[in-house]
Amino acid sequence: MKNIYKLVTFLILLITSNTYAQLPSINFCDNFDSYVGGLPPFTTGDPVAETSPNWNSWDELMNGSVAPFIDDCEVSATEFYSAPNCLHIIDQTGIGGPQDILLMFDNTPNITIANINTLMTPYVSGVLTYSHMMKVVSGKTAYFNFQAENTPGVQWALEVNLDALGGMVMTNTSGTNFSASYPNGQWFEIKFVIDLSMNNWEVFIDNVSQGSFANTINQISSIDLFPNANSEFWVDDVCYDYQPAMLDPLNAQISTIDAITGLVGQQKEPIVNIRNFGQSPITSFDVTVDYNGSQVTENVTGLNLASLQTYQVNFSNQITLATGTLPVTAYIYNINGGLIQNTADDTLSISVTGTYAAPGKIVIGEEGTGTWCSWCPRGAVAMNWMDEKYYGYWQGIAVHNNDPMVNTDYDVGIGALTSGYPSGLVDRGSDIDPSNFEVDFLQRIGINPKATMNAGAIIDGNKMKVSLTMNVNQTIGSNHKLACILVEDSVTGQGPNYYQSNAYSGGANGSLIDVDGTDWANKPSNVPDYMMVYRHVARGIAPSFNGQTLTQFYQTGDIETICYEFNIDPSWDLNQMHIVGMLIDNTGRINNGSSQSYAEALSSGWVDCSSSTEAINLEGPEHNNIQAFPNPANNTLYIDNLPEDVSSIKIFNIEGKLVLDAGINSVLDISKIKEGMYQLKITTINKLEINRKIVKN
Repeated sequence: MKNIYKLVTFLILLITSNTYAQLPSINFCDNFDSYVGGLPPFTTGDPVAETSPNWNSWDELMNGSVAPFIDDCEVSATEFYSAPNCLHIIDQTGIGGPQDILLMFDNTPNITIANINTLMTPYVSGVLTYSHMMKVVSGKTAYFNFQAENTPGVQWALEVNLDALGGMVMTNTSGTNFSASYPNGQWFEIKFVIDLSMNNWEVFIDNVSQGSFANTINQISSIDLFPNANSEFWVDDVCYDYQPAMLDPLNAQISTIDAITGLVGQQKEPIVNIRNFGQSPITSFDVTVDYNGSQVTENVTGLNLASLQTYQVNFSNQITLATGTLPVTAYIYNINGGLIQNTADDTLSISVTGTYAAPGKIVIGEEGTGTWCSWCPRGAVAMNWMDEKYYGYWQGIAVHNNDPMVNTDYDVGIGALTSGYPSGLVDRGSDIDPSNFEVDFLQRIGINPKATMNAGAIIDGNKMKVSLTMNVNQTIGSNHKLACILVEDSVTGQGPNYYQSNAYSGGANGSLIDVDGTDWANKPSNVPDYMMVYRHVARGIAPSFNGQTLTQFYQTGDIETICYEFNIDPSWDLNQMHIVGMLIDNTGRINNGSSQSYAEALSSGWVDCSSSTEAINLEGPEHNNIQAFPNPANNTLYIDNLPEDVSSIKIFNIEGKLVLDAGINSVLDISKIKEGMYQLKITTINKLEINRKIVKN
């Protein structure tokens, strides 16, 4: 197979009562030329994970499967860089996979799930050099990643995506981001020189450096080759070389500084990670952070930090973010009372940008969620962290789907703009994962708003009357809209429909830390109702998801007030209610938002308007048993458990246009309605609105 190993016998050094083990050097290469290469339709190539003692399949190391592996990759002779063979990796499903093979950076042969925890990997120090030849089919994409742990799927150290136009982006879930380019449609060498000791990952294309970066996940165990959707590529001449670090007797190292983001004027507590990169234990040190001409220092004592262990220093003193991009520099000194140490790695700098916040700007974040959705705790946690970091500049709205907190109009509206659950929109921009809320927020907060808004409110029987007053800062032209939303915090309920499904339970999918320090990994897979408090819940939206069109032009200094009415369900807690305004521009994006608590709006006072817009609200719990079936429906729609106090039954399209006025009937002829998604609206004599989402086939 032309697999070449070089193993340098490791040295054991005894330092007082501690044992320091020097890892071995390892070299390995595989050019796939001694396997049987496939030439379809005449011959089938060797499956590399089944044939080689060095390659594994993902399913093998994740689930303990045995050969033949469902995700193996056959050696191919249809293309090569060094004759006659290479690996051919291709999306065979249209959505990626099933090929998924791993090369562990360890010389142990025949690695299985039984011995995977005995390997020298993952490496946390030393220098790993990895390279392979690669050819991406013209117009296709490619993908591979480096795993941070021996067991695959625990943590991705780095994901590498190569697009069809020659662009390459490297990321991970902890904020690392690096871009480069490559020659699509031709063979090239990609090489990584990864200095784990100094946290410097350098990328080369055809032996030309593309730059380097510090990785927030600075450890490595294996490479994983996997085809994403639309991927097709060849890999040849795979090589890696690992050279272990030589540790000094005493060396405290600044390993990383956590990324600092925020708005100009905000105060932030730095987090600096210290690694014992020496042989002797570290018992004390001082660390100072220098930013914009000021310094903060932490004195750390009482430690027993062993070799290669890390310690996180959470500063109690704050730095105040300034305008522009400035360096934050951390340095460590006074190790173990001032003993002499290696000073080559005791200083580290990162760049921090203070983001300008436009006066009066509030960014709106909308999240599609549901109690049934096992990944949706990620969205809830993201919302909570945005509140924690950017209160007063950010207003989150949780739009529930198919649970007791659903708002049909809002659910249908956001569903047309998102691709799944959880999903998020920032100022009605592109569909993103809620974990990326902060990135989009920082891009939107500096946009000067065309107007600011303030809500006033009054209770009239079972209605809340809201006046939304708009103060114009810039000219507002045609096709701008206003919308008003009720958002309730601290919502609780009883019964299984209030249980929150939780994919993070048990920790197999990693930790999910909320702002109060709780980890969703420690919660059950179906979090019971008594443990759940739902925040940012959308209770009503007026007049629709798209808002009410403003019928005139406005100039700077103009003031406009529009009124709305919301039917109040007695189960709602008005003390936990916020009234949110949205100014939506002519592209459908939210130009600005507003947010006042109910108490603040009550204090501001309601301003009477010449007309008001009825809101689309959640119905009360006594109407939860109304059913519309079949759903989807073809020609006839039946309504079960129709209440006696109904005054009208109507069907609207997703744009809010009336398509059928059914009078008061439990059997509806919908044969003349076009296929699509609609809203069934049942109104009572008390003007309570019950909404159901229906689909016409």
